[in-house]
Amino acid sequence: MGGVLLLVFYIILGIFCGAYLFAGEESWLRKLWLGGVTGMMFMMWSHVPFSFFLGFTALSHLLGALLATVTVALLCCLKARLTMKTAGGLPKKFGKALAEPVAKYFTKFSKKDAAVLAAVVPFMVVAIALLASHTLNYDDGSYWTGQCTFGDMNMHLGFITSIARQQMFPPTYSLMGGVEPLNYPFLCDTVSSSLLLFGTSLKLSYMLPMIFAFLFVFMGVWYLAEAILVKTGRTALAYVFFLLDGGLGLFYFLDGTKTDPKHFTRIFTAFYETPTNLTSENVRWTNVIADMLLPQRATLFGWMCLFATLFVLYRAVFNEKRHYFLIAGVMAGLLPMIHTHSYFAAGMIAFAWIVASCIRDKFRAKTVTAWLWFGIPAVAISLPQLLIWTFNAVGGESFVRFVFNWSNSQAGDSWIWFWVKNVGIAFLLIPTAFISAENHKKLAYSGAFLIFTVAELIVFQPNLYDNIKLFFVWYLFVAIMVADLCAKIYERMKGIRGRSIIAGILVVLMTVSGALTIAREFVSGLRDKEKDKGYAYQLYNARNVSAAEWIEENTEPTATFLCTNNHNNAIASLTGRNIYVGAGTFLYFHGVNYRERESLMTKMFTNAADFENNKEAANIDYVYVGDYERGKFGGSLIDSYFRENYECVYNKDGVEIFKIR
Repeated sequence: MGGVLLLVFYIILGIFCGAYLFAGEESWLRKLWLGGVTGMMFMMWSHVPFSFFLGFTALSHLLGALLATVTVALLCCLKARLTMKTAGGLPKKFGKALAEPVAKYFTKFSKKDAAVLAAVVPFMVVAIALLASHTLNYDDGSYWTGQCTFGDMNMHLGFITSIARQQMFPPTYSLMGGVEPLNYPFLCDTVSSSLLLFGTSLKLSYMLPMIFAFLFVFMGVWYLAEAILVKTGRTALAYVFFLLDGGLGLFYFLDGTKTDPKHFTRIFTAFYETPTNLTSENVRWTNVIADMLLPQRATLFGWMCLFATLFVLYRAVFNEKRHYFLIAGVMAGLLPMIHTHSYFAAGMIAFAWIVASCIRDKFRAKTVTAWLWFGIPAVAISLPQLLIWTFNAVGGESFVRFVFNWSNSQAGDSWIWFWVKNVGIAFLLIPTAFISAENHKKLAYSGAFLIFTVAELIVFQPNLYDNIKLFFVWYLFVAIMVADLCAKIYERMKGIRGRSIIAGILVVLMTVSGALTIAREFVSGLRDKEKDKGYAYQLYNARNVSAAEWIEENTEPTATFLCTNNHNNAIASLTGRNIYVGAGTFLYFHGVNYRERESLMTKMFTNAADFENNKEAANIDYVYVGDYERGKFGGSLIDSYFRENYECVYNKDGVEIFKIR
């Protein structure tokens, strides 16, 4: 309960802060959104200065909450001072200026507010349903999940539990025995670690911050689109185009029904064969909700902050809200350890907007000064993060490198066909949409085109595919641009019979692949517990869950286990303990050199001499022998040697744990 109260405290604090930062400038619902994002950023960051010295402890969090409260109080007082204007020849009293933003927080409920809620609520229902069905569903002692979370959720659970249980800060990779610094943008996980630290269950700690993040991402998509398009209908169209994104992958399934009538149903039953993720046909443009926001927490929390940052910056650049430059700069500066790709995306868009606005304003000193208010905090706040964490991770050859044509570079499709079949009709409409856009909109879209160009030429991480996290920011602006064009064409078709049918067909073609992918994801989380049927995937079986519960109750939080490096490792994910080496599917793409440990892990499980010679240097406290170890090493496993020479402290349902020291 304490963790939930902590989260609620920060959300309320952020909303209160938003009342002053955006007083008189935004509607109440916009302030609610911006304030909520601010509160989440406070929660992720406020404990950090204290955690460096006190560890990831309750005390560092309480001091962080105090720091956040004092910061908000000072901001409110400063805002009140700045707004003490004369009225009737008399200065407005400080107390009145201080209370005014709160007293005038709620503006009249408008049709635009109703439109936002009408758009956001259905998608929130979908998001919560997917989260509930995919997050540690307990059945007969086992944990189950859906398709998209079968992989990455294990890693995030490991980060969350190890940070909360070991309380080390900066955190280390529990997947590498706790000896490697965690260079991944971990604040997306510490927000759940904070809840776990204060007694909230692991499932609720995982889900609850994500529910708020989903809400703020959906609102961010709407409000960024609305800032550019203004009109509600066009905003709604852009909103749907982005969240239900998908290309022409569906036609491969329809074509397959010619030879197999059941081929279409594979969308709902096969593992990762969806209209937005069909690698056999080089379809790699995944759906935003099912494949990015739900499984990839860094992207979810990163976009929550990024879309708010871009909205504030857009208002500063294009709507003359010059005092917003500083707010946007601070928000951008806090991005790297929430989501590095979002930081790079914000930087590229800001760079394009700097050039565009300086040319538009003919390099006036006022414009340059305004951008300094953005740039100085954006760089000053982010630089320590980049030096301490990010640059250490990207030093290897596998990170920043030149690769033209993204994931199509070795697939054989022509450049234009690859993008058409992946992004769909929207890609073909880009040139016309841009040409027909008003000049100020063209300037707004310039940052998106810079992102596309850079992401097509440079890869920023070992996993080539991860550039999609940049491409999707480009696509958000494409969705806005194309929605604007479609609305203009629809208006010009006034009086033509059947225009509504034509428009409906176009919308379906642009969204059906994404909608079917989300439907597939919903099906993948279904499970009939009584009949033991369904399409859900078992993440941790009952034997390993039971052993994990024993480990959490009977071993030190910093203990290191020798076990196999299966990606769904219950020790790492559920207990937060260190394992000697984790899954290469996680470590390789973070730039961690795990090969030597992986090789030594095999030797220690299959050769007694190798185990004895390396157990001290490897800092092994326990050896875990269960399903995966027996399956991996078979008859070569030296489990009899462990029984003869070490104390077996746990032996249940085929799982044995040996205490080494």
